[in-house]
Amino acid sequence: MTKKKIIVLAILVVVAIGAWYGYSEYNRKNKDMKHAKPDFIISATDLIAEFASNDSLAAAKYNGQVVEIGGRVKAVEEDDQGYFTVVIGDSTSLSSVRCALDTIHHSDAALLRAGSSTTLRGACTGFNKDEMGLGSDVIINRCALIKP
Repeated sequence: MTKKKIIVLAILVVVAIGAWYGYSEYNRKNKDMKHAKPDFIISATDLIAEFASNDSLAAAKYNGQVVEIGGRVKAVEEDDQGYFTVVIGDSTSLSSVRCALDTIHHSDAALLRAGSSTTLRGACTGFNKDEMGLGSDVIINRCALIKP
C-alpha cells in the first residue's frame, strides 16, 4: 500500500469511530432515577434550609447529584404539555422543593395528594433564590416516586 492510501484509510477509521461515538451519545438514555443509587438522602425542609443558609456551598454539594427527598406534598402541578411537578415542603413556608417527574413516571402523580408524605429521587439542578421574600425553590429534575 502506498503512504497516501494508509493516511486516507486512517482518516476514514477515525471519522467512523467519531461518527459511532456521536451517534451513541446522541441516542443515550438517561438513567432511571427509581433504580439509581442516591448520593444524598435528606428531608425537604433540611435541603431548603441548607440552600437558604448558603446557596453557593449547597449548590456545589448537591447540583448534578442524585438526591432522595422526603417530605409532605404541598401540591401536584400539571403544565400545558402534561408534565407533572410535585411541590414538597413545609406547608407554613413559602419555600419548597420542586420535583419534576420523569416522563416515564408521570403516571405516579395520580398516587400523590396534597398533605401526604412521600419520598422522591431525582437529579438536583439548582436553586431559585427569592430576594422578594416570596419563597425560594430547590429544583430537582427527572424524579421518580420511591414511596407514595
